[in-house]
Amino acid sequence: MAGDEEPETYDIESLEDIDALLGPGGREVTIHSEGGLTVLATLEEGSLVISGTDTDASSLFGEDVSEYEYSITVAPGDVPRVLDALDVAQDLDVLDALVLRGSDLVRIGEAGWLESIGVQAEFWSRIS
Repeated sequence: MAGDEEPETYDIESLEDIDALLGPGGREVTIHSEGGLTVLATLEEGSLVISGTDTDASSLFGEDVSEYEYSITVAPGDVPRVLDALDVAQDLDVLDALVLRGSDLVRIGEAGWLESIGVQAEFWSRIS
């Protein structure tokens, strides 16, 4: 999207409108898999959940840590903003868009990218 274009807006009046925009629920997609890091995305009750597992976490946290898990949850009302910022064809749902753009987001950091587009997401993590 060019800098001077107005972002697309969505007329959302109900949960059904959100579901239509998001695409079919119950589906989980892999948006990035490289080395020991696998990042998945799914929709849970309208919320977008991005979760990752790094089975080679010692390179990030030291040799005492073998695994790192995290989850980022985007509220249903913010999912259209995520879809718009992914800048993909209008006929794609948010999961398909993440399959196309997910590796780029993982490389720059999903939580930071969400913050940069004005989305406050819930974050959870665990190391072991």
